[in-house]
Amino acid sequence: MTTNGRLRAVSAALAFLVAGCATFTPPATSAAPEVVLQAYLDALVHGDCSAGKALGSAQFIQVGGGELCGATKVKSFRIDAAAPSPFSDEVVYATTLVTTGSDDASVQPGTLTWFYDLKLQPDGAWRLVGGGSGP
Repeated sequence: MTTNGRLRAVSAALAFLVAGCATFTPPATSAAPEVVLQAYLDALVHGDCSAGKALGSAQFIQVGGGELCGATKVKSFRIDAAAPSPFSDEVVYATTLVTTGSDDASVQPGTLTWFYDLKLQPDGAWRLVGGGSGP
């Protein structure tokens, strides 16, 4: 293959890869908490940690706050249910995650239940504020 032929092949491959990449668009500020959680989990499955962090509070994205992106690879998820809450500005969802485990072995490979706590922020947006294996 000539240099020009290789250059065209590489350019075509790069164009194909770029065309297949999706751009993250955060949910509207008025989006329901389940919509925000769905967007976060979609970002988590795709390994898009910056998109996922955009949907979390400072409390959530700190070490130990419940953020899984980066150290834990999640292959799939299901949002199971929201627990009843006496507060109109907070909701906790149970999810089922299928993972390949975490780098530090704190999350084992397989299926696990992970709870996500979302709170309504002063600007009207729902944001993740916590997560873990127990509410």
